[in-house]
Amino acid sequence: MKVKSKTLQGPLKCWDIYAMYLAEQAANFEKQNDLEVLKTYKTKFDWFFDVEEILNNNEFEALVLTDFKQEIKWVNKGFTKMTGYSFKDALGRKPNFLQGENTSLRTLNNIRNYLKREVHFKESIINYRKNGEMYHCSIEVYPLKDNNDITTHLLALENEIRLY
Repeated sequence: MKVKSKTLQGPLKCWDIYAMYLAEQAANFEKQNDLEVLKTYKTKFDWFFDVEEILNNNEFEALVLTDFKQEIKWVNKGFTKMTGYSFKDALGRKPNFLQGENTSLRTLNNIRNYLKREVHFKESIINYRKNGEMYHCSIEVYPLKDNNDITTHLLALENEIRLY
């Protein structure tokens, strides 16, 4: 006598839809954590800047917070995913540690000029990951000013430009 075996199925028949939901939830959780960290800095340094509006209205993979001398004070997990460098690797360094032989001097000069003028800007640059791999990066930098109109920090929102 043969016994038929039944295949047990869970209530969900399409795990990929559920996985997309979980991935979206994880991204929202990371964004919320990033926002909380930046709100703490905002309070500490009395920035006259709507961090929440910027994070909610812009796409980004990585965040880099530097002081006005461009020394890295904080990076988010997206920075580690993009570059391979951990928070500890980046802390206290200047973002130029990501640059290399194919980084355009013209782009670097443009960035220096924007920083001198203390204005919001967008630029794309060739950077290098920890493993030496080159990647194209779009950066959008916001000068963070306190209530006395003094720029105390810079916030960079970064996205990898994927060339297909």
